[in-house]
Amino acid sequence: MKFGETKLLKEKHNVRLLEVGCRYDKVAYCVIGHGNTRHYDDYEDALEEYNLRWMQIEYDE
Repeated sequence: MKFGETKLLKEKHNVRLLEVGCRYDKVAYCVIGHGNTRHYDDYEDALEEYNLRWMQIEYDE
């Protein structure tokens, strides 16, 4: 993935998990929606945050 490229990995209830190409061939993951934008280096951490957010919306917690 090139610097500045963005790919939408998942979206549910207006919460998005994005993969972003960074400098030096690094990849970051962003969780956007239903709270502050959070950035992660690890996909599993980002996925956990993404799941938490959409479940809070779906189950009113």
